[in-house]
Amino acid sequence: MRSWTVGDIKITQVVEMPVEIGVLDGLIEEATPEAVQQVPWLHPDHADAGGQLIWSLHSYVVDTGSEVIVVDTGCGNGKSAPLIPAWGNLDNPFLERLGEAGYTRDKVDVVLGTHLHLDHVGWNTVDEGGRWVPTFPNARYTYVEDEFNYHRGIADENDISSDLAGAVVYEGANPDIRNQTRLVFAQSLQPCIDAGLLDLVPTDHIVTEGVRYVSTPGHTKSHHSVMIESDGQCAFVTGDFIHHPCQIGQPGWRSHGDFDRALSAARRAEFVEANADSDLLVLGTHFAGTSGGRIVRDGDAYRLEPV
Repeated sequence: MRSWTVGDIKITQVVEMPVEIGVLDGLIEEATPEAVQQVPWLHPDHADAGGQLIWSLHSYVVDTGSEVIVVDTGCGNGKSAPLIPAWGNLDNPFLERLGEAGYTRDKVDVVLGTHLHLDHVGWNTVDEGGRWVPTFPNARYTYVEDEFNYHRGIADENDISSDLAGAVVYEGANPDIRNQTRLVFAQSLQPCIDAGLLDLVPTDHIVTEGVRYVSTPGHTKSHHSVMIESDGQCAFVTGDFIHHPCQIGQPGWRSHGDFDRALSAARRAEFVEANADSDLLVLGTHFAGTSGGRIVRDGDAYRLEPV
């Protein structure tokens, strides 16, 4: 179990599961095996010898000393995932791993979501006696209001953009994005709403001292990453703003799952350039291997230097 300190704040990675090789093949169109093999620093943590990308599903626990915050909650157990069938009806010991890190369900104060896709909200709830209940009964489940309302609109059959409606989904998946969004709301969000635990916040909201949302749109309409700051040190939890470390080396490589691929790529390029050779700790929500590192210049490109 990996952890980092940022000033007085402790950040711990809690793994839900590694992603089976091949499940996300083709998600980043430009990341063909041949292209990936031309980026040698990706091997062995982020790509195998054949050039297939390696991914992970995990959460980050941010412990400020006064509050315990879980950033993104993975897929969860027993959830319906027609969009990515391999991630449905899981049975993973995520909560046991969370306990091994020192955090029981009742000790979590805030759950932060970078966005509302199925693999970022799943452990919001657990099945108890045949019904979904909030996993963290004392937590405030916190989402950016614009992001929440957009996905609520999809679930409620409001108009959705042609970008999202026509998005390429994974091979063998059910292309009904609206149905998947309804399932996410029913199983992972509505129980938290019914329990009165939901907080909707504005863009770039300050969550608590040292922890704030940062607007990083593109993957979803109002996607937000999370900045952690203490004693002059900083860490940045990407969400799916940077889906895979290959997008640090090649910020223009785009995900088929992006709401606005051009916007996402442009913002990613700005971020990588602005933070290259800095002390910013970048923590990727789907980065395998060490999952955290610093962006450094690599000739005319960039790479992730593990920390």
